[in-house]
Amino acid sequence: MPRNKDPGPVPMKSVLLRPTRLIGVGLALVLTLALGTLSLFTWLDFKRIESIRAHVNRTSLLEDSVVILKDLQLQSASGAGAPDHEKLRAVRADLDQIPLKGGPVGPYMRERLDRLNRFLAQARVQPESALPPALTLLSEMLERESRIQLEQLDTVYGYTKLESQLALAALLGFPCLALLAFWGLRERVLRPIGDLKNFLSRLSGGDFAPVSLTHIDPILLPLFENYNQMVNRLEQLEQANRQRTVSLEQEVRSATHVLLQQQQNLARTERLAAAGEVSATLAHELRNPIAGIQVTLANLRRELRDPSLVERMDLVVGELHRITRLLNALLQQSRHVPEALRLVSVNKLVQDLATLIRYQLPPHIQLVTEVPDNLRCRLPEDAVRQAVLNLVLNSVAAMGDSAGAVTIRINSLQTRLCIEVLDDGPGFSDTLLSGGVRAFVTSRDAGTGLGLAIVKRFAHDLGGELAIRNRVPRGAHVTLSLPVSQDDVRHAIAD
Repeated sequence: MPRNKDPGPVPMKSVLLRPTRLIGVGLALVLTLALGTLSLFTWLDFKRIESIRAHVNRTSLLEDSVVILKDLQLQSASGAGAPDHEKLRAVRADLDQIPLKGGPVGPYMRERLDRLNRFLAQARVQPESALPPALTLLSEMLERESRIQLEQLDTVYGYTKLESQLALAALLGFPCLALLAFWGLRERVLRPIGDLKNFLSRLSGGDFAPVSLTHIDPILLPLFENYNQMVNRLEQLEQANRQRTVSLEQEVRSATHVLLQQQQNLARTERLAAAGEVSATLAHELRNPIAGIQVTLANLRRELRDPSLVERMDLVVGELHRITRLLNALLQQSRHVPEALRLVSVNKLVQDLATLIRYQLPPHIQLVTEVPDNLRCRLPEDAVRQAVLNLVLNSVAAMGDSAGAVTIRINSLQTRLCIEVLDDGPGFSDTLLSGGVRAFVTSRDAGTGLGLAIVKRFAHDLGGELAIRNRVPRGAHVTLSLPVSQDDVRHAIAD
């Protein structure tokens, strides 16, 4: 036979909130019932007032008709001639307004309105015989309307009196009910919480003794059972915390010793990284002039005729190749020191740079420059020259043996100097376009990934931007945007 499972301790929140919820629900139901009753009475009063207003309109129309018919009867009795047909039409018009202004008419009113219409039609030719019964019928209808209005007023008065009594009862009863509810809340919730305050103050002093359940009210018994379970659990946790504290102190001592060693290793690593970064930057920047020297020496070697000089030249070229291989092994970045700004003729800077670059270009690659003649800006001249050189040499290396052109295009956009380098090569890889320019990330086997990274750092230091994209249908497009003084640009345009 299976044993019944213990449902476990009743949640403390449920014990505390159950009476509060019951009181709240009771008050809400009473308030809802009172508001609903008042709303019902208000709606019924509105309907009764609408009915009274309709009967008042009927009475007004009937009284107007009586006045006109009495006037016509007096005129007929004095022998003044035939009755005035306009007045008869006015009476008929008033009677026709009764269903509109006086509300829906019943069989009684409809039958008498039909009789009045017949009397009015007869009054056109026989006023002496038609007007008296018409007046009698109107008087009867007026008397009936007055009786109905009095009955409705008595009804409204009775219900209004009842409503006032109910409102007074609600005004007096609801506060009493609320006080009674709060008294019950105090007895069922606030007092047990006050008792728990003393027990909890004992916990703050480290006393984990459980509470005796001998004289506890059955309603509050689950609450204090949960308290005892909490006390037992806290005592267990306190013992575990003491053991854990002792263990953590030992671990902290061991970790402190390891951390000191790691800090020493980290400082040494940072110094090595800084030295490697300087070496990598120097390696990258020195490869460009060495490449120019190699091309120049290769051209000179083809012009030499003395075998001894050719041999010496081969030794020099071989040593340069060895230096290039050593420089390629240094692939760390270094910190960048900004250069002072000077007022520079951008066209002269680019033309001088193009003259130097053309000696290093293979015959199948053409260098094109598009720079305004009178553009002058305040720039770090050497840094800009080196940045443009890096971009152009990257384009030349990317084109390889493919024929095409590398274009340097410069223009000013208000407070920005826009330097663009375009080529007819294969363009940037998807990895580089999606991940952005980063150090040591390159799509060329022989590349180091430092050229664009150095240019990007240079642009960032000046507050500019470096953007890369591919041309359609083929080629790469690099845009270097640098902030410049607008006054310098205007001065250059004026010149």
